[in-house]
Amino acid sequence: MSKKGIIIASFGSVYQDAVEKSIGSIESAVRNVYGDAFVRRVFLSDALVEKWNEKYDEKILSLPQALKELEALQVDEVYIQPITLVADQCYQQLRKQVMKYVHSREFRFTQINVGKPLLTSLGVKNYADDYEATIESILRHVNTKALNKTVLLMANGQNQLEFSTLQLKAMYGIGSNVAVFTTNGFPTFKQALQLVNQIGHKDILVVPLALIGSAHLMDYLGGDRSDSIYALLAEAGYSVSIWNEGLGENPYIQNLFLKHLGQAIRLSDRKRISNKESMRTSNNRVMETRDGGMGLQGMIS
Repeated sequence: MSKKGIIIASFGSVYQDAVEKSIGSIESAVRNVYGDAFVRRVFLSDALVEKWNEKYDEKILSLPQALKELEALQVDEVYIQPITLVADQCYQQLRKQVMKYVHSREFRFTQINVGKPLLTSLGVKNYADDYEATIESILRHVNTKALNKTVLLMANGQNQLEFSTLQLKAMYGIGSNVAVFTTNGFPTFKQALQLVNQIGHKDILVVPLALIGSAHLMDYLGGDRSDSIYALLAEAGYSVSIWNEGLGENPYIQNLFLKHLGQAIRLSDRKRISNKESMRTSNNRVMETRDGGMGLQGMIS
């Protein structure tokens, strides 16, 4: 039986408590499902790997280090699940690193597969709708805290089309009381505030669209600073509460990442079965040719 290695890859953070509550919880969920697999944590930011390892005794691996460690454990199959919201620069860099490794002489695994970010599939045809699933997961988790309130989702990102798509999915789906904005792109806070005014609730629950709820992030959302989201909304006349968690702490979001990991593993299994069947068919044809078409096919297993 082949050995599996699973790498949980995030951009990272130097806030240990926040990392354990989010990334640590996702890793625990992965271990519960894939008990026989070797699970490793990776930060994709080299700077954060260095800062973490200077600060804490429990060391963090870079992606190349994790691959070498799994190789030493004689792992056959590697599955990398990025804990990212969208296919941003961080995710693209991950894929480049993997492709470089696959095409190098150092590649020692039978296969290596990269899962998808949280917001990927639009739900077309028979595919799952990642956007509706994400909105539903957030609303289920905040539950009664969002009753008769507008839920304002803040993404710490730039001009990612996924966040605009998330807003459209909310408007035309199950999130009619949901508004989305990004800190450095579209939709802007000002644009989201216009939508908040249209929704009409005077109470707002601000939920960070960030996987790790760091102290720095929470200060930006609800700190005493004059430019915090809390202060800006209060100045506009709203009653404001802050959801003091990263998305990685949300068990429903954790399940969505598990589904993406499971999809990567199942897809790999189907490809392997398909390749075996193709080889079997090819071998059968060779045997038929050599035997004049007589029944040696049964010898091919």
